[in-house]
Amino acid sequence: MASASNSPVSSSPFQPHWNLYPRTYVVPKISFPLLDHLDGDLTKDVWKDVPFSDVFDDIRGATDSPAEDRPNPQCRTRFKAVWDETHLYIGAILQSDFETQAHFAERNAPIFQKDSDFEVFVDMFGSCHHYKELEVNAINTPWNLMLDKPYDDGGVEHSGRIAKPGDDLYYEVEHQKTATKVISGKLNDPKNPATWSIEVALSYRDLLAHVKGKEHFVAKSGSMLRINFSRVEKRGAINWTWQPQIVWDPHRRRYAGYVAMHLPDSWGYFVLGGQHHARENNPNDLVAPKDPSWPGRLAAMNIYYAQKAYSQQNGGTYATTVTELTDLVDAIILEPFRVEINLTKEGYVASLAGNPDGSIVTVRQDRLLSIAQIDQVTSSTG
Repeated sequence: MASASNSPVSSSPFQPHWNLYPRTYVVPKISFPLLDHLDGDLTKDVWKDVPFSDVFDDIRGATDSPAEDRPNPQCRTRFKAVWDETHLYIGAILQSDFETQAHFAERNAPIFQKDSDFEVFVDMFGSCHHYKELEVNAINTPWNLMLDKPYDDGGVEHSGRIAKPGDDLYYEVEHQKTATKVISGKLNDPKNPATWSIEVALSYRDLLAHVKGKEHFVAKSGSMLRINFSRVEKRGAINWTWQPQIVWDPHRRRYAGYVAMHLPDSWGYFVLGGQHHARENNPNDLVAPKDPSWPGRLAAMNIYYAQKAYSQQNGGTYATTVTELTDLVDAIILEPFRVEINLTKEGYVASLAGNPDGSIVTVRQDRLLSIAQIDQVTSSTG
């Protein structure tokens, strides 16, 4: 989990990077014991002054979404969030003008395959590895899973759906709670579509399972994490998200939207605030702190996507210099950085120096992103 920074973000040459910064929600801290009162009801006093997020939109973003695929205003999806020392709490309302499907009743069932589905994705340290996913339907059936890395990078599901305790692929939460409530209409009734709400308590202990460096985490004001939300309807024909899934496309030489939630480098940010934070009309109206490592992260992912395309074009080999990737990268994003690429047995490691916060950002062929301060690099190599 990164620490927030209020350092200027308008100075050249990093303005193009900050222009591509994803959505941010400032999460207020609470002292109310919400964990003991989860019932799916967002009219409780604890939620009263907490602002809603932006309304979810097509997963691809406005540029790549056909008009007919954009969400109907009557199917609004929004969330709120608060936190305490043990849990991150999400509350959401899902409106609908079509049938709300809710059939799966067994824990860890593949809910998205049939039911109306609310999903939360969390990458605590923004490494793109060992991130967690929760899916819940309107009758409060959860499916928890962990991805050791994205599917496109050879990642596999770890869950109680496919493995038993003690197996390598087993993952289960121990401190999570969820609750749902039908606000209006009826489930599984096309003539009377249901609007429903959900409350989720995500335990930091569960979110940090298998994550390198988890022992250094302490929930505190100013901490950050990468997160996104998805609403899936009609067996995946509809995918609406809070932060569009937009990444660099080396073939089209532009940032493009994809129907793919497992692009953790494209997710938004939560900033843990104080008890006075985010109590405004809209969290996006606040001047939220930004991740100081963002320019390096964006540039590193430029290298990642370019190397992936280069490998496809060159029989599985990777470039050893940025010059070889000239036609596949966003030159403006890479310009401020000193890039070194070293081939490894598995693929490569690209290191980028020159980040405005003084950090060194590295990325591997399997999308693993790492952030280290120069003093950390020196102490580990000296």
